[in-house]
Amino acid sequence: MELLRQRYLDRLRQLLDAPAITAVTGIRRAGKSVLLRQFAAALRDERQVVYVDKESFAFESLRTARDLIDHVASATRPGEQRVVIVDEVQQIADWERAVASLNGEDRTQVVISGSNATLLSAELATLIAGRYVTLQVFPLTLAEFGDLYRQRPGAAADDAELFRLYLRIGGLPGLLHTDLSDPVVDQMLADMVSTIAIRDVIRRHRIRDVALFEAIMRFAVDSIGSLVSAKRIADFLKSQRRRAAVDTVLNYLAHLGDAFLLTAVPRFDLQGRRLLQVNQKHYLGDIGLRNGIIGYRESDIGGILENLVFLELRRRGYTVTVGVAGSREIDFVAERRSRRLYVQVAYLLESPATIERELAAFAAVRDAYPRVLLSLDPHQPADLQGVRHQSLTDFLRGAPLEASAEV
Repeated sequence: MELLRQRYLDRLRQLLDAPAITAVTGIRRAGKSVLLRQFAAALRDERQVVYVDKESFAFESLRTARDLIDHVASATRPGEQRVVIVDEVQQIADWERAVASLNGEDRTQVVISGSNATLLSAELATLIAGRYVTLQVFPLTLAEFGDLYRQRPGAAADDAELFRLYLRIGGLPGLLHTDLSDPVVDQMLADMVSTIAIRDVIRRHRIRDVALFEAIMRFAVDSIGSLVSAKRIADFLKSQRRRAAVDTVLNYLAHLGDAFLLTAVPRFDLQGRRLLQVNQKHYLGDIGLRNGIIGYRESDIGGILENLVFLELRRRGYTVTVGVAGSREIDFVAERRSRRLYVQVAYLLESPATIERELAAFAAVRDAYPRVLLSLDPHQPADLQGVRHQSLTDFLRGAPLEASAEV
């Protein structure tokens, strides 16, 4: 079972034309290594490719920057176009010197990926500043999830069952290679969280009070879709007889963001046209990981759906904020290439009062940018008082939000 993620492959090809190192980033287990293997295979008929997978024992002898330089020289013909792809690059000592040197050579492009413990945006900016572009790999979309699921022997789930499974386990591809039983899935999700928390945060930042860190992580994860401030978390911990300075909370949340586990989404004052400094929302890099931390609760469906929409907007290249217009809040302000969309997310529109509440947020905005209301309700019309109503699951499967805006 293997899924060809053509959108990422096409983007990698585009980035080859840039005179910069391409750094493939993203949450652990999102499929970065498989993507790089597919990319190497796709390029071999048209140019020289050097593919190094430091997770493979075959490349165990490549330990230093000099080893990598010598390996590339011996594996390629001089003067011809070549692409050097190195997965888990952090396992090579002084790797930044090697990739910077290779990138400076004529007709040579370099693509790297690595664990979040060492290959983070902040670190890249220090080690190879000004010489790289990033490509973030996200977990599977709902459509990709269905495509991979259907490769399983005897797969028979319909679209509704697949969506329920997606809500339950998230979009990390490795889970679909298991028997999908609750004990196995729960254990794998818990292990993934542990790997991210311990290897990418606790060890890297030498956190001593692990219990405090875990308490802050659980609070933030349990609050997806809700406004959260560092002071609120600190006050809650104080009520539980645990002390945490606001600066400590802020640092721990930032570390979780660096590891792609949580993304902080600021609020944007649509009337004052400025980012607000207090109270952000946080969304997970994969919704399944929430279940590995606090378990799956159907009562939290509102926040879970918001999280899925947030990830899909980011996949599509939107910059996302939470909109504030007076006392009203719009779930997402999505901006891309000077275009803007206002997006509201609802579970079901079961009553006129619910519809009115969701539309009221849009009414507080005076500009003419498109407005979209996403819900799981199949019975409402496509137009609600000038607001486009759209199936949330169709959007997650790839349907455009608004024809004139998604170009």
